[in-house]
Amino acid sequence: MLRTLLLASLLACVLATTLPLPAHAEIFRPVVIYQGDIQANSFNLTVHEGVALFARKTGIPCKEILTSNAMDIYMQCVQKVCAQGYSPVFLLYGNHVKDLLPFIRQYPKTRFVVMGTVKDEPNMFSLNFAEHEGSFLAGALAAMASKSGTIGFISVSDLPLMRRFACGFRQGAKYVDPKIDVLTGFTGSYKDAWFDGNATAAMADKFMDQGADVIYQAAGGAGPAVLEAAAKRGKLGIGVDRNQNGLFPGHVLTSMLKRTDQVVYAALMQARRGIWRDNIKYFGVTQDAVGLAFDENNAPLVSPEMRKRIAAIKSKIAMGEIRVHDYVTDNTCPQ
Repeated sequence: MLRTLLLASLLACVLATTLPLPAHAEIFRPVVIYQGDIQANSFNLTVHEGVALFARKTGIPCKEILTSNAMDIYMQCVQKVCAQGYSPVFLLYGNHVKDLLPFIRQYPKTRFVVMGTVKDEPNMFSLNFAEHEGSFLAGALAAMASKSGTIGFISVSDLPLMRRFACGFRQGAKYVDPKIDVLTGFTGSYKDAWFDGNATAAMADKFMDQGADVIYQAAGGAGPAVLEAAAKRGKLGIGVDRNQNGLFPGHVLTSMLKRTDQVVYAALMQARRGIWRDNIKYFGVTQDAVGLAFDENNAPLVSPEMRKRIAAIKSKIAMGEIRVHDYVTDNTCPQ
């Protein structure tokens, strides 16, 4: 059902690829540029799987480049591929880029597919995930599972996008238990911070010392260290981006899934046909683009009653009965 319903609006365009391509299609030389390693970062890996799926389905290569975690070096690489005529250019970390719009306007003939930020530019295609909705579900489940009445959220850079995760998590937990204590922490922005598992593990230990028995991580390559720290102390972690339940079976309560692979695949298919009708695409619970992972690894941790409650909450979000506040709209989080 998930794959059937996922991203209906975008995938409708993908189905049209059985039709002939336009006679005068624009240049299609796609490139995806990653910060840091692919395999060690759950977000990067999920993007890569979407790229690989496109290549398998079409036989058309999509260039992938790995560069430094330093944003200045990353943007130098982006500038280079733009000058070389690549298009579309996938900017995976739009929320990290300073002066994004002036940069994009330097290349009016280049198409940009950007994640992490939303701007209405004629040559920019924003893929906007409702991480706050998926995180709301994670917070609700964490509150159901917590025995101490204290849970935690850990990320790296204190950015509005990451606050979106944290705020959604808090709202979901408070929806289930208004009295629950939600600890929130960011390890900081520095070189290789998104791969610094020592820092995230230390923060997880600090939170557990303060009573947290469920910790949600949205920390890229530094995230699995949180899950490991929780497992070592007999507590529960929550994964992100992809199904990480199997990393420490019996100690990962769930994972907040983002179907970035399917979104990237669909965006590439759309770009291949030169279809750029909507500059901003929104992917949330309604599109089954975010949600929670349930499998044999976390089955002993999640009772049928808990799953039933999560399904009901998810339905209420989709129907608009529960409105999850998005931190990035006003930089505030309901208390």
